[in-house]
Amino acid sequence: MSNILQELMSQFGDQELEAVGNKAGIDKSQAANALQGIMPTLLGAMASNTQNESGANSFLSALDRDHDGSILDDVAGFITKSDDEPGAGILGHLLGGNRGAVENKISQQSGISTGAVGKLLEIAAPMVMGYLGKQKQSSSGFDAGAIGGLLSGLAGSADKDSSFDLTDVFGMLGGNTNQKGDVGGIAGKILGNLFK
Repeated sequence: MSNILQELMSQFGDQELEAVGNKAGIDKSQAANALQGIMPTLLGAMASNTQNESGANSFLSALDRDHDGSILDDVAGFITKSDDEPGAGILGHLLGGNRGAVENKISQQSGISTGAVGKLLEIAAPMVMGYLGKQKQSSSGFDAGAIGGLLSGLAGSADKDSSFDLTDVFGMLGGNTNQKGDVGGIAGKILGNLFK
């Protein structure tokens, strides 16, 4: 499967979306819709944060230290039992002072409150990190020299498949992921090997 957005969304079945909706105070269809914009946004933020060597090394260290993919073994359990701190911490690194503006943009397009968007971001961030951590164990491209390009490609692919217009969001994040174009190079290779 070569669709990163579909891969990430496939972690959310009915039970998981119900749990997400309950936590954010929205219904599961609203949650599913908003996540279609949140997943590419998180990948775009990760891409922006890994464009220099220091950011890339910090990101890779975080994957090795805290995100081995085990979170995906019981997504519903994670959603219902977790507090907000891990997700909020990740968002602090990824979005910094742009978090409020990002929440506003996604809120406008999804039709749900900024508070609900914030909850969804806090749930999705550790899941995306876990997903990438799992990929790091078996895929190439997860090194300081390539991770920025890899994540830019993944973000661009997810953006292309999303119904959201994330141009403004990607612009705020400062990454080079604001083109709904083809995924090339190493990003294309990893997309072809996800979860084989």
